Amino acid sequence: LKVLLRARTGRTPLFAPAEASSCHQGAAMAAPADKRKIVKKRMKKFPRFQADRFKRMNPAWRKPRGIDGRVRRKFKGSTIMPNIGYGSDKKTR
Repeated sequence: LKVLLRARTGRTPLFAPAEASSCHQGAAMAAPADKRKIVKKRMKKFPRFQADRFKRMNPAWRKPRGIDGRVRRKFKGSTIMPNIGYGSDKKTR
């Protein structure tokens, strides 16, 4: 059928109708040739600094911008800031 369509139009068809006999005969979907295991660098969320102290504060991450902020200055033992190094592998994303 593809050969006939190519002969009539002069180009390869983007979609050729499938034969009725092979439509539901256990045809499996195409699997990727390179199946990678998804490995996350960090599974925990980055909580907003001091969001656990105040109920009114949304725990979604906001970058600290204060002049004396421990988190912004990256003191030892304080909340860690997200940066580009925590990103996942581009091939498994």
